[in-house]
Amino acid sequence: MPERSERVIDYSVFKDGTLYLGTATADLPEITYLSDTIKGGGISGEVEAPAPGQTGAMTLTLNWRTSERAAVALLAPKVHSIDLRASIQGFDPSTNEYKEHAMKITVRARPLSMSMGNLEPAATMDSNNSFSVSYIKVTQDGIETLEIDKYNYIHKVDGIDYLAQTRTNLGL
Repeated sequence: MPERSERVIDYSVFKDGTLYLGTATADLPEITYLSDTIKGGGISGEVEAPAPGQTGAMTLTLNWRTSERAAVALLAPKVHSIDLRASIQGFDPSTNEYKEHAMKITVRARPLSMSMGNLEPAATMDSNNSFSVSYIKVTQDGIETLEIDKYNYIHKVDGIDYLAQTRTNLGL
């Protein structure tokens, strides 16, 4: 019987691989392919045709409990390297044992906005930073499962680079 994924045990947010940023929740990027509706002779109706390797804008939002110093520093108008490192809980029903798996999400992102949040007695401030993501890499238990690098024409899913031929065709 296959192992079942259950939850995120915990995770941490780091800048430049080593600087711990604080207590935050993260709204991870949504990956959507650019597409166009195809219709005409030889097609019975319409087909939504995605363009392999071409993705829409990706955003990352870090939600802070208070206004962290790190959140203000992330407003600097430059590319920031942000790592989200998680421990994922699984359960093996054949052995009745819990398993833990490492997940690391690395993004290169530029700041889009920062909300200072709210000031209210005995309450969280709920500040946040939003970023435009041009690079994302997901590694699970040391295995690269996803890498999208918009500026270098890389779009790898499970080790297959779906933009390799495009780079060759463009002379890159």
